[in-house]
Amino acid sequence: MLVQAEALHNQGRVDEAESLYRRLLDQAPLSPQAAKALTNLGVISQQRGQTDAAMALHRRAQELAPDMAEAWCNRGDLLSDLDRLDEAEADFARAAGLSPGLAPAWFNLGNVRMRLGRAAEAEPCYRRAVELLPHLPAVHAQLARSLDATGRAAEAADAMETAVRLAPGDWQMLTDLGALQQQAGRVKAAQGSLRTAISLRPSHAPAHYNLGNAFYGEGRAAEAVACWRTAWDINPRLVEAASNHLNGLHYLPRMTGDEIAGAHRQIMDRRRTALPAQYANPPEPDRVIRVGYVSAGFRRHPLGLLMRPVLKGHDRNHVFAACYATRPGGDEITAELRHGADLWREAAGLDDAALARQIQEDGIDILVDLDGQTAGNRLELFAAKPAPLQVSWLGYPFTTGLAAMDYALMDRATVPPEAEAWFREKVAVLPGSRLCYQGPETPEPATPPMLARDFVTFGSFNNIAKLNDSVVASWSRILKRVPDSRLLLKWPHLAHAEVAGRFRNAFAAHGIAGDRLDLRGNSPPEQLLAEYGEVDIALDPFPYCGAFTSCEALWMGVPAVTLAGPRPFSRQTLALLTAMGMEAELSRRDVSAYEDLAVALANDPARLERLRRDLRPALRRGVGDSAAHVTAVEAFFRQAWSEWCAKIKGKA
Repeated sequence: MLVQAEALHNQGRVDEAESLYRRLLDQAPLSPQAAKALTNLGVISQQRGQTDAAMALHRRAQELAPDMAEAWCNRGDLLSDLDRLDEAEADFARAAGLSPGLAPAWFNLGNVRMRLGRAAEAEPCYRRAVELLPHLPAVHAQLARSLDATGRAAEAADAMETAVRLAPGDWQMLTDLGALQQQAGRVKAAQGSLRTAISLRPSHAPAHYNLGNAFYGEGRAAEAVACWRTAWDINPRLVEAASNHLNGLHYLPRMTGDEIAGAHRQIMDRRRTALPAQYANPPEPDRVIRVGYVSAGFRRHPLGLLMRPVLKGHDRNHVFAACYATRPGGDEITAELRHGADLWREAAGLDDAALARQIQEDGIDILVDLDGQTAGNRLELFAAKPAPLQVSWLGYPFTTGLAAMDYALMDRATVPPEAEAWFREKVAVLPGSRLCYQGPETPEPATPPMLARDFVTFGSFNNIAKLNDSVVASWSRILKRVPDSRLLLKWPHLAHAEVAGRFRNAFAAHGIAGDRLDLRGNSPPEQLLAEYGEVDIALDPFPYCGAFTSCEALWMGVPAVTLAGPRPFSRQTLALLTAMGMEAELSRRDVSAYEDLAVALANDPARLERLRRDLRPALRRGVGDSAAHVTAVEAFFRQAWSEWCAKIKGKA
């Protein structure tokens, strides 16, 4: 009877199965088959949403047959559905111990451990499930996800490839496979997997989004931008696609500032959230201002490093500094930033509504977005305006597009008066640089390497997505004009042969032989800075130039030749040079002059020697004075806060 009942259950004929289970219980209430019937009735109750009844039935089954693995496994499934994960883990582990060949116990134990954030412990569970059910795609897919969560992208891609071979028409697995292949550097395979996923399910936004990521990782910004826009058009809730699209527009040479600003307004207007009716913040202009900084970059990341002198330098008689870290985990820079903050909140697990409530409970007067439209931003939070004043600063020198953002904190070299029209925010101008860079303790720059070699080395450690066709053409012309010169490009994705090959081919199309290119992947921060000792002249890409990358080059005594354009993203290196008093020496306004300057420097070893000595002190004076920088930032906070207080009092 049990076999017949289970067959009906598996066919979806639940009512008939239930009837047979209950007949079996009536006929043999204490038999081993009765225990199996009880736990199966528990499964039926769970499927009907009757959780209390299901729990009672599983418990009765366990009492009747405490060594029956299925009863523990089934109750574990119920506990998992109820988010009682620790109890579920214990039940699945007991089931696996009682019956090592019970594949669902191992599979579900892995799933629970993944949900508990313990991917390394989930992996062996999935490997056991793969041994038991090698032809089931889902177990290979979950193994892949556990490997991905532990940073093993290549192994994860291999496991997901197995899953897809077993289920070639599964567009979700194909999407995941493409994302993993992209992370593993298999960009062509990734693009193929994602195109197949899109052909199977054109409306699957994540496939378009990940295809954009795959193009971006290969340095193909225009294709990436188009994919991200498609993803967001399909699913406006996929805010990462919208932000990637908007940020990606800055890479495109043909876009105007008006067009980029218009796109920001259009997209951000569609993401608008209702604003709170009032604030409880006391409108007292002279009190300590409670400033909240929100970022996903509070770690060894340009934003984290740029925020170190700010948090360390705040005058606690004027500013109370709170940090809301929106990305989990951290490193030694995170620990330093946490120590420098008056209040630290781990906010990665909070949705926008919960984080907005927390910010209001913390009494934040001025909320500062440090990310703009970059990865991991929380602009949806700012759309709700949980603080009286909101400011965009540091991470994104352009409008956020948000009507709820009050100010954009910039400097005049980055945003000249004619560029303010592109900002929805009121542009507040700091008297010096918009950022403070304090370089690490590294040896003083060595002499230009060309003096010990027979050739000049140009270099760029910028994101390869910035190296558009115009940049490659320009740099090729420079290399041709400087005989035997080399070009050193460094970016993590260049460690992948397919990506490096694309750039070798791009330069070859302009007549530059492969032996003149040195393409390198990632390295630890100290080694990266040391590698500037192999570079004579840094070439800044355009129209999306360097910022933190330019700081590092200049700190290491390497002149950064920049082509300044009208858009703020094309003026970041210019802004650094302006603060250093060296804009006339290293910045130009048209491509021809830019190339002439690079060639002139290559032919002037004495000038390069002088710059090698002068750049670090000039950078330290221009953008390294943390006391002056923090004072200027705090003066802006005080002025903005005083104006808000006066406005509120005027309404009273």
